[in-house]
Amino acid sequence: MKKRIVLSLVTAMLLGCHSKSPVIGSEEITSLHLFNPGKGVVFSQETKELLNLEVAEVAEKPMRRRFEKTAQVYRTVGGLSCALLLLDDKDISSLKLGQIMEAKAPVRTKSPITGKLVRIDRQVASALGKGEGVMEFADSEHQFAMGDFVVVSGATGEPKLVLVAPVSAVLVTAEGSYVYVVNGSHLSRTKIKTGASDNGMVEVEDGLYAGDSVVIKGIENLWLVELSALKGGTPCCPVAKKT
Repeated sequence: MKKRIVLSLVTAMLLGCHSKSPVIGSEEITSLHLFNPGKGVVFSQETKELLNLEVAEVAEKPMRRRFEKTAQVYRTVGGLSCALLLLDDKDISSLKLGQIMEAKAPVRTKSPITGKLVRIDRQVASALGKGEGVMEFADSEHQFAMGDFVVVSGATGEPKLVLVAPVSAVLVTAEGSYVYVVNGSHLSRTKIKTGASDNGMVEVEDGLYAGDSVVIKGIENLWLVELSALKGGTPCCPVAKKT
């Protein structure tokens, strides 16, 4: 009977918003069946199956810092284009001439175009507070025009050992980024500070320790359960992620 009650609750929450908690017979069902204030969502094999959860340990792995800047095309001649980007001190110290980078226009470019960093100017830093960099890339299909804004990206510096978690484990809210950590018999929502990201993994700068277990699948369902409990049984409709 308990499993049927919990399943009815989860099904109702995943279908949309409700003005009050669902009722089965004479018994009102609330998310308190799954949520314990101060501890988090109850973690059991039953909960794991009903909410389609998957858990994994976080660990230290080598990762390079991911560089991403908006640049502006200032020259395009003979199938070769150049884009100007502003660099802060951290960028200047980690970037090298000849470094391979990618450029992509937010709208028109079908796929990123590979180019390289051909100039780093530190002298303008005193006047602008930032240095300048120039990326050069082949544009035989003339996808870019003078004045276009492009997104320039690439990996910088040497790989360093950092604590990482799958991007799918991170819940981003208006208050910050969180993960659901296994804490005994509960899943506790824990605030984290994220850093670089690469290949589906994100650096965790603060909030977790190596060996912690976090939910890497089903965090939206956990968030709905928590919202239902905190909002008096009125869950919020989930919003599809932008692709």
